[in-house]
Amino acid sequence: MTDTASDDVASAPADDTSAKAEIEHLHRTARAIAIVVAIVSIGSFLAGRGLVEGTVGMQHLLGVALLGMSGSGVGALTSLLGRYAAGFKLESGALVPPDAEGETYDRRISFCFLVRPVLGLLVAPLIVAAVALFFKTHEDFKGSSDAVTVVAFIGGLYAKSALEAAKNAFKVVFRA
Repeated sequence: MTDTASDDVASAPADDTSAKAEIEHLHRTARAIAIVVAIVSIGSFLAGRGLVEGTVGMQHLLGVALLGMSGSGVGALTSLLGRYAAGFKLESGALVPPDAEGETYDRRISFCFLVRPVLGLLVAPLIVAAVALFFKTHEDFKGSSDAVTVVAFIGGLYAKSALEAAKNAFKVVFRA
């Protein structure tokens, strides 16, 4: 265990062994999830970039989707690391450290970090298609592997925000 983990466990009440075990478990799961998400992000970026380079049709679409998965994985990893640095929220509702502020890491959110890259996988192809519409000829954009890579990655990175914005827009449009 690192000094941070030792400090967190030490901050639990002396007689609360279940809190200490929960803190140790949160440290282990956060680290394991960070490693899995990093590996998935790197692998999907390399595979996606390889598929986008000089392919067409479904292979190109798969490459775009994998690049989006990579971007969304980076978003999940950034969020996970921020929450991990801020502290933990135990099942009892107690914060560790007690003065933790902002979004903290807890057991319920861990699954979301593993699934979030899937959002980018689904949203990035739509973002790439939408951006292509702004070009006089779609091939000006789609013919550039670099442009497609950047847009797909950023589309994945902001997939969660894009879905939330679309959901809010539909609520506004269909309420009127």
